[in-house]
Amino acid sequence: MKPGEEKKIRVPARLENLEKLIDFTLSCLRSAGIEGETASDIHLAVDEACTNCISYTYPSGSPGDIELTCTLSERSFVATVRDWGITFNPLKVGPPDLNLDIDRRPVGGLGVYLMKKFSDRLEYRRENGSNLLTIIKMLD
Repeated sequence: MKPGEEKKIRVPARLENLEKLIDFTLSCLRSAGIEGETASDIHLAVDEACTNCISYTYPSGSPGDIELTCTLSERSFVATVRDWGITFNPLKVGPPDLNLDIDRRPVGGLGVYLMKKFSDRLEYRRENGSNLLTIIKMLD
C-alpha cells in the first residue's frame, strides 16, 4: 500500500469469515511495510473489532455483512469496521475491572479495552444505518 491508498473487503458477518478479515488486514500491513509491534497492535485491535461485530451486531439468526477498510497515510494506518446491525457505540463501554479474580470476572468485556489499548485512537459514528468503528494507529 502507498500513502492515500485504500483497500476494502466485505463479507457476511459470520465467524467462519473472521480469518478472511484477518488475512486481509495482515496483507494490507505487509504491503504497507508495517511490521513488528505496530503490526501486532493493529492486528489485535482489528481482530477484536471484527470479532465483536460478528458476535454481537446482528440479532441471532439475522443475516448481515461486515466491511473492513484499510487506509494508509503518511503518519498512520487506519482500519474502519462497518456493519449494518444494531446501533452500538463501543466508546461508551466502561473499563473492565481487572482487579477481580479471574473466576469472578464476567465473560467478555475485554474486547473494547484491548482495542483502546492497542490503538492510538478509536472513533465511532452511526451513518446511513451503519456503525463505523475507526481504529487509528500512528506510525513511527
